Amino acid sequence: MAKSDTQLLGEKVLARAILDERNRFNMALEARDIDAIHSVLSEDVLLVPGDEAQLITGREAQIEAWQSIFTNMPDVQYKRLPQRIEVGDCDTLAAETGRWKGRWSTEGMSIAYNGRYFAKWRFDGLNWRIEAETFVTLKRSGG
Repeated sequence: MAKSDTQLLGEKVLARAILDERNRFNMALEARDIDAIHSVLSEDVLLVPGDEAQLITGREAQIEAWQSIFTNMPDVQYKRLPQRIEVGDCDTLAAETGRWKGRWSTEGMSIAYNGRYFAKWRFDGLNWRIEAETFVTLKRSGG
């Protein structure tokens, strides 16, 4: 999504900084850049998957999961499409909501999932980092 497509609420400069971080995270996923993914996640980040997959707790566990996904599903594509970023009055917490999509192939089948997500961001004094993400799978096709 282009910047103009995302509603920014609260302190706009901070909301834009979060949007920039989200765009960097999406680029890191596309490039399979583990170091860049690592840099956006807080140490105790929590990821609630959109389907029956297990909860992923902690940055290192999430990095291991991404490495496994990239190794076992070489054509996988995931993207978060932010629709709204709202910075709290304290200027250190923010909420992001939007749509997500993922696609990959396995055993000759093309699979696509998409849905809605919520992300909690926290400013750690230097950078905005993802502290939690919750995904809800609303549509599946293939496999």
